[in-house]
Amino acid sequence: MAKQPLSKSGTSRIRFIMLDAEIPEGDLSQITAAIQNALKPTTIIQQRLPAQAQALASDAELEPFEVEAVEFEHAETSPAPKSPRASKPRKPTTPEVIDLDLTSDVSLASFADEHSSTSEPERYLVIAAWLKEHRDTPTVTTAHIYTCYRSLGWSVAIEDFGWPLRQLKKDKYMASVSRGEFAINHLGIARVNKLGRGG
Repeated sequence: MAKQPLSKSGTSRIRFIMLDAEIPEGDLSQITAAIQNALKPTTIIQQRLPAQAQALASDAELEPFEVEAVEFEHAETSPAPKSPRASKPRKPTTPEVIDLDLTSDVSLASFADEHSSTSEPERYLVIAAWLKEHRDTPTVTTAHIYTCYRSLGWSVAIEDFGWPLRQLKKDKYMASVSRGEFAINHLGIARVNKLGRGG
């Protein structure tokens, strides 16, 4: 078989070989040999079954293998792009209520009244500042925030209770101490001190 000259048109010529065979059940060595022979340059191969296989299948009519060569044109194509993997939406959980002294001097309610806040991140800062300055709690979690929200009667209809903490970290008002624990820094304390004074 003569080799096809390489062309610069961007297409390739491929020879496809199809195998059609009837063999006794469970005898794969026959088909393996036929496939190996089909991959050789010969286009048509006839193979007789061994005498032992013919004796076992004397009642059944067996035909020799025939391998036919089929030609088709193949143009090189680029692989299909992979579809983007669907990301699973985060499923936030409701934080636990923890035991905190919320009423002794200085109470959380009076501190929150002094430092009026309007956004969720500002409210988180107020709570974190109060816990640090009046309850000796330098790090806060969503459980601290949730407990304080419930005590103050603020709405807890927040889908993800962690997002304001992550935002405050991004804005450099808080730092991440460990997974889920955040500490207010001097910039955060200064921001809280400005709240309620036209800041």
